[in-house]
Amino acid sequence: DVFDLRVLREAELKHGRLAMLAAVGWPMAEQLNGPISKVMGLPSTLTSAGLDPSVLNGGLENTSPVYWLAVLAFATAIELFAVKRTPGLGSTLAALGLEKLTGKDIDGDGQVGEPTMLMAESYLPGDLGFDPLGLFKGTDKHKADLQLKELENGRWAMVAITFYAIQEAVLKMSVVSSLPAL
Repeated sequence: DVFDLRVLREAELKHGRLAMLAAVGWPMAEQLNGPISKVMGLPSTLTSAGLDPSVLNGGLENTSPVYWLAVLAFATAIELFAVKRTPGLGSTLAALGLEKLTGKDIDGDGQVGEPTMLMAESYLPGDLGFDPLGLFKGTDKHKADLQLKELENGRWAMVAITFYAIQEAVLKMSVVSSLPAL
């Protein structure tokens, strides 16, 4: 139904956006880690094979806990902003059945059960109101086209980073070394 589709679309957009950042950031990290760490007088965080640190490659122990705290704080800030701007976490928890389980109104919509905020016509999955370049304007057809492009690019980016991880874990070959253009 429409409710489930909106919840799933919101999740797909979030994962796609992160994947698009990772698809660009992964090779950039491998390419620029050495020069940047030298300029800053810090040790490189790449593994001895020149791979990005990851669960599969190892090397995460070389990344400062301060960095992970900063990443966690940044992600939390974005999610908290999203909760205020859109139905967010409370509605997601209600959608997952937590309201029915606890018998309490978690999302603040005045009732226990499926969240009503996600059903509002004004709710657009993934819309955080952040458009500093003013690109999301024009006709409804143009906006729908932009939304579809974002979804498709996010899906391709998810595929790309999956292959990055497989390549580095199985072949022990960095992403950058397999892309001659870089």
